[in-house]
Amino acid sequence: MSPIDLLIGRPTPRLQAAEKLAVASQVVLSQPEKSDLALTYGPDYGEEEIREHIGAWLSQKYRPAAGPITKERIIITNGASGELAAILKKFADPSYSRRMFLVEPTYFLALQSFFDAGFGQKMQGIPEDDEGIDLSFLRSRLEEEESRHSASIPNSEPPRTKFEHHGYRKLYKYVLYVVPTLSNPSGKTMSMHHRQELVKLARQYDILLIADDVYDFLAWPADDTLPHEDLELPPRLVDIDRQMDGTTEWGNVVSNGSFSKLVAPGLRVGWCEATPSFTYALSTVGSTRSGGCQAQYTSFLIDHMLVSGILERHVQDVLIPTYRKRYNLLVEAIKTHLYPLGIKITTGLSYQVYVRDHSGNRIRSSLAGGFFLYISFPDEEDFPNASEIIRVGREEYALRIASGEIFAVKGDPESLKRADKTFNRGTRLCWAWNEEAALIEAMSRFAKAIQRAKG
Repeated sequence: MSPIDLLIGRPTPRLQAAEKLAVASQVVLSQPEKSDLALTYGPDYGEEEIREHIGAWLSQKYRPAAGPITKERIIITNGASGELAAILKKFADPSYSRRMFLVEPTYFLALQSFFDAGFGQKMQGIPEDDEGIDLSFLRSRLEEEESRHSASIPNSEPPRTKFEHHGYRKLYKYVLYVVPTLSNPSGKTMSMHHRQELVKLARQYDILLIADDVYDFLAWPADDTLPHEDLELPPRLVDIDRQMDGTTEWGNVVSNGSFSKLVAPGLRVGWCEATPSFTYALSTVGSTRSGGCQAQYTSFLIDHMLVSGILERHVQDVLIPTYRKRYNLLVEAIKTHLYPLGIKITTGLSYQVYVRDHSGNRIRSSLAGGFFLYISFPDEEDFPNASEIIRVGREEYALRIASGEIFAVKGDPESLKRADKTFNRGTRLCWAWNEEAALIEAMSRFAKAIQRAKG
C-alpha cells in the first residue's frame, strides 16, 4: 500500500515551472545588460522596473477601485514567510505592542515567526466565523486589552525597545495575521462586510493587518460550466484600506504575496504591497540594508515570465485547470466516502464573484480555489476522536492525516481549548500535492480508517 500524505501543502513537482525557468535563466544570463544587474547586490526595494511590472500586473488582476498600483507601493521579497519575519522586526516591539492576534484555525508554520520575534506570551487566537473572522470576539478582546492597559499604566508612555532614531518610525499596538481569501487551512474567504469592518477596527485600535494573499490567483468559479480566465477577484484588505477615506501615511494593512504557489517554492521570491512609507521602512530591515534585494536574481527570472506572459499562461493553462479538476474530484470523493459517515465540508459562507461566461456575459458564481478545504466530523458520542482516526489511518492505511490541533495558536491556552470543541474535530485536506487517483484513494482509505476506529 503506497503512502498518501494529506498533510503536505505544496505543489506537485511536475507543476513547478522548471522548463519555463530554464528559458528565463538563459534569457537573463545571455544578456550582459540584464545579467550584470541580476547577479550583483540589488537595490533594497528591488529593481525599479521589476517593481513597476509587478504593480501593473497586480493592477490588472485586482482592478483596485483606488486606481493603479505604483512601484512605490511594492517591495520585492524572498517570499511570504521571510517577509512575515521582516514585518514583525520592523513594525512590532515585544515591549510596546500589546497583542499578536492570529485568526484560528491558523497557518501553523507562521507561528514560529511570532515566537522568534519575542511574542510568545502575547499571541492570541481569534476564531473564524462563517464570514472569515469573528469580529465580535476580536472587538471584545481589544476592549479588554485597552481596559487592562489603561488600568495598569495610566497616563504613561508605553515601554519600547525599538526607537525612532534607530529607524523605527512606526510601531503598531496590535498585529493581526490573516489569510483573507481561500484561507489556509480552512479554505474560507472573508466576506466583503467583514473585510471593511476589519479595516475600520484596525484603524480604530492601531492594528497592523498582515494579509497573507498567496492563494488569490489560484481561484476559479465553483460553477464548473464557467471559464476561470476572467474571474473578478475579491478586493484585498490593502485595497480597501487604500480606498476608504482616512488612509494614513503608514496604513493599517500590508499585503504579503508570493510566487511560490505560482511558479516554484524554491525560487524564494515574492512581494509586499503597502503605503510608500511602509515599503520604504521594510527596505531598511538589517538583512536587506546589508545584502540588498533579498531575491535579486530570481526576481529577474520572474520579471521575464511576467512581461512575456509566460507566467500568466502557466497559471491559467496549467495550474488552475489541474487544481480545479483535482478539487472537483476530491469533493466528489468526500461526498461518496465521507458524507455517509456524517462528515461535511465546512468552508464557510460562499463568496460571490463575477466571471464572464463563454458568450461574454457577466455571471455571478461562488468562489473556489486555493490549496485547501476543511472537513468537520459529526458531533456524535460514538464517533471516534481525531487522534484515533489519525493513528489508524497512519498504521493501517498508510495515510497521513493532519491533526486539527496543529492549527491552534500556540501560546494561547484558550485557543487549544477551542480547538478541541471545533476544528480539532475535523481536518484540512489539500489537493495541490497528490494526483487525482491518489486523492480518490485517500478518501476511500479515510472512510475505512474511521470505520476501523469505531471498532
